[in-house]
Amino acid sequence: MLRSLVGSEMCIRDSMYIPHLEVHQVRNLQSLTLDFHNMANIIYGVNGSGKTSLLEAIYLLGRGRSFRHRDLRMVVNHQAEELVVSAKVKKKDPLRSHQLGIKRGASGNFAARLDGKAILTAAQLATVLPMQLIDAQSFSLLEGGPLQRRQFLDWGVFHVEQSYSQLWARFQKTLKQRNQLLRHARIDADSLRAWTAELVPLGEQISAHRKRYVDGLVPHIEAVAKKFDGLGVLEVEYYQGWSEKMSLTEAMDFDSKRDLAVGTTCHGAHKADMRVKVDGMPAADVLSRGQTKLLVYALKLAQATYFRDKIGESCVFLLDDLPAELDYHHRQQVVSCLYSLGCQFFVTGVDKKDFEVLVKDNAYQMFHMEHGAITAG
Repeated sequence: MLRSLVGSEMCIRDSMYIPHLEVHQVRNLQSLTLDFHNMANIIYGVNGSGKTSLLEAIYLLGRGRSFRHRDLRMVVNHQAEELVVSAKVKKKDPLRSHQLGIKRGASGNFAARLDGKAILTAAQLATVLPMQLIDAQSFSLLEGGPLQRRQFLDWGVFHVEQSYSQLWARFQKTLKQRNQLLRHARIDADSLRAWTAELVPLGEQISAHRKRYVDGLVPHIEAVAKKFDGLGVLEVEYYQGWSEKMSLTEAMDFDSKRDLAVGTTCHGAHKADMRVKVDGMPAADVLSRGQTKLLVYALKLAQATYFRDKIGESCVFLLDDLPAELDYHHRQQVVSCLYSLGCQFFVTGVDKKDFEVLVKDNAYQMFHMEHGAITAG
């Protein structure tokens, strides 16, 4: 079903979007060719029909990995030797539009190409096709450990600070070397001091980037949260991974014996966290399941808004099973925010009727999935 095509194309052309997608041998999706003309793309069907696999295929293009399984070989259709996903990615500036493709073999080989040329890192994929995912695991952003919140922050910093990817890679390499040394039975004190001296400025730079990003993000979180009923008063705090009363050098010196005892670096940017409170209490402790999911939407939408304001492009949203945990009223608020953001979004659900009432006054495309095949309407 196609609605208001002319108005939709005018709107979507102001944003980054995927107009054409081809998927081959991704789980039960043997061969799909799809054209998208609208911001909203609704994929509905019974459980196991391939809805989430379609989102997974798009995610593979932007991240080079799956959000459902760590081993990409498990994503290849069990009757095939390899999976292939390719797409056109249109930007506001036609000169920056691209053809993007990935290939993954059941034996483990991986290849990605941008405009016919090989690319070597997932960071290049993410730069071409920035995307936000909200699925059943997204609750971990609030309910899980600090790692999920650091990843959330690092997505944002990566996309607004061009040098961040290289800085993070250097930090990770240095941290790994220092931790390996800490695990040795006999430690060379001079070597440990050398790795510490290299690690400290890298960690301080990462923390400075994250702090600056959080400062810019908070007003967007507040603005988006006001569009959702029932979230209360939000506070977002950044914890840098060591005491604010100390420099990182002082913190590492103070806890050097602990580092030696446990065999790992106990303070630094790798221990950072973003703490989200509602009415003065940790969000995960006071929110219902539905409120938690709504707050996750608010955080992701705020991040996408900040990205658009800084970069001038909108990212793609992948929303797996939007109706789950949300009542109709809050679903409507989420969809309204997505339309107002001007981004292309792909939404899955079981019942077609759940979406028809949400998007009836806007442009959209509807797709029905069944046994790995897809039809429009």
